[in-house]
Amino acid sequence: MKQKGDDVIKAGSGVKKSRSWLKWNLLLLLLAGMLFAFIQLHYWWNLLNPKWQGLDLSWGQVRVEQLSVQLPFYGNQQLQLEQLELGWTGWPWPLELVQAQSLKAQLDLQLATAETQSETVPETEGATLPVLPLWLPQVLVFEQIEISLPCARLNSKLSNSVENSDCLLLGSLTYSEQSQQIQLQLANQQAVSVEGIGDVKLALKALIQPTAEQLQIPEFELSLASSQLNWQQHQFSELDLKLSGKAVWQNNQLNFEATKPLQLKSGYQHPDLNIQQLVLETKDLKLKLDPAEPANAQLKTELKLEVKQLQHALVKTLDWNWAGKASYQQQQAEVDGRLANSQSLALEHKVKLAEQKISLNWTLPELFFLAGNPLQIGPFWPELLTLQKGKASGKGQLTFDMASMALIKQQTELVVRDLSGIYDRTVFNGLTTKLTLFSEGAAWTVQTNDLKLQQVNHGLLFGPVELQAVYKTKAPDWFSGQLDLKQLQLALFGGQVKATQQKIDLSKDAKVLLQLDKLQLAELLKQHPSADMTGQGTISGTLPLSIEQGKLTVAQGSVAALEPGGKIAYQSDKAQAMAASNQGMKIVMQALQNFHFSVLSAGVSYSKEGQLLLALKLEGNNPDFEKGRAVNFSINLEENLPAMITSLQLSGQVSELVKKRVQQRLAAQKAKDARKE
Repeated sequence: MKQKGDDVIKAGSGVKKSRSWLKWNLLLLLLAGMLFAFIQLHYWWNLLNPKWQGLDLSWGQVRVEQLSVQLPFYGNQQLQLEQLELGWTGWPWPLELVQAQSLKAQLDLQLATAETQSETVPETEGATLPVLPLWLPQVLVFEQIEISLPCARLNSKLSNSVENSDCLLLGSLTYSEQSQQIQLQLANQQAVSVEGIGDVKLALKALIQPTAEQLQIPEFELSLASSQLNWQQHQFSELDLKLSGKAVWQNNQLNFEATKPLQLKSGYQHPDLNIQQLVLETKDLKLKLDPAEPANAQLKTELKLEVKQLQHALVKTLDWNWAGKASYQQQQAEVDGRLANSQSLALEHKVKLAEQKISLNWTLPELFFLAGNPLQIGPFWPELLTLQKGKASGKGQLTFDMASMALIKQQTELVVRDLSGIYDRTVFNGLTTKLTLFSEGAAWTVQTNDLKLQQVNHGLLFGPVELQAVYKTKAPDWFSGQLDLKQLQLALFGGQVKATQQKIDLSKDAKVLLQLDKLQLAELLKQHPSADMTGQGTISGTLPLSIEQGKLTVAQGSVAALEPGGKIAYQSDKAQAMAASNQGMKIVMQALQNFHFSVLSAGVSYSKEGQLLLALKLEGNNPDFEKGRAVNFSINLEENLPAMITSLQLSGQVSELVKKRVQQRLAAQKAKDARKE
């Protein structure tokens, strides 16, 4: 029993020792905490360098008529509060009340350099951003906030102002635990003009509801106005931006939704582009953003854009408008909309951007050319092509690689109906076709299966024309491809000209065999510039056409009149005058005044210089000449075909525009020949 009692006594003394050890440890921890707090208080005291007036201190409250501190950032950051009141339940935290009649902040944010760091902050102390508490007091009130930003020091100095003027933001901030809402309102008192930037007037109003799980902003309004705002070579004039919405911050993710359409109005100037007025409006704007992973952001909105008087070297000065939808999610962007201008040109499109590839589907609604040419919006339109009536539409899709800036593939379908116009010195009417263009890499294919052209006037009148062909080539040698000519026929002089089905390699000299079928001699002579000859008859033949370095030639072509022949009547005052002094010419003229031929044939050749040579043979008689005896002629006729066509074009049978272009070319050629002499 005694032994047990001793054991109990020993155990009790051990408990006393343990409690004593615990007290000493707690005391040491308390002393260490007080020492650490004193060191931190001394650190912050030296760093903030506080100055005050009218201090009133009690156990649970402190009041200061005026307090100013220097914030621990690089540069000169001054904070001043008037009528500051702090209240707490324990020492020193948590605060129940933070209230001030006025808060004034002078911010001079500068980039830290080795020199500024050594000058402003002691090397041993460093300068770090303070760690702010994650809680809020029960009441937080700043009745008047004045924040001065260093606009002058950001860009040397202010225009039309003193060098040290600042951008002044005025506002207020209130919070109460009962309402759990922070109301913040800041705005420029007046626009501030900054050299190199322009003038800016900013207003911000927000209602914030913080909780332990999330931060809600049920009301958010931002407005930005500037009569002139510059950034690098971009200039914005009469800028007006308004944004209203609500947001939630939770789990490091921001969800924003616009409650009113975002509105942006501004003029825009750039060395290459000028816009009189730009108006942007968004509806149903929704944004999800994780700052740590911005690529995974989600965006969805409807947009409407209006541009007044867009001026650029590549387009005519016109008004433009665009309306559509835009979205971005899973690192893919989609834009679906309609682009139009004041010249009745419209383009519907759907664009997808994913993995640095752009996919575009587009539709060109039907265009009408009666009142003008909606497609003629810039210098890329062929200068010599004028469209006067008809309609056109199209659709297509393409894929573009942004990494290599190369077109991967595309397919285009263009449909034109009853199109009329002028190309250079050629008038055409009634063009109808469906044209398909396909490309993959550098390989291009152009195909038409039903091209029809009612009439062509190039001095000589012909048509309709029908064409079926497929052309394959590679960029950039566009005119050195393979032409698969399936069908070519045209009506000429009351007959037909046809090309046999063949494949033509345009990378070398090409040959095309033309068949002339039942051309009417009366129609041919009617279009000839000379009115001295008339005739009747039907002619057929072949013309082996060669294309050499872009020029046409004919060698060993042949034409002949079909049975039973025909008739020629030649009456020329000039030839009659020559016949008066030449017996041989007199016989020829008498025979040709009413010549009935049974044989009319000719060898045909055409040179690169435009010389047309006909080796003509005529066999027949004139019933009124020497009792109708047989007469045979061998005549070589030579004529410069381009010169003859020029004469026809100047004779008034073609449009006034063609006449003007012919006269301009003749004048240019005359001046060129004069310089050579």
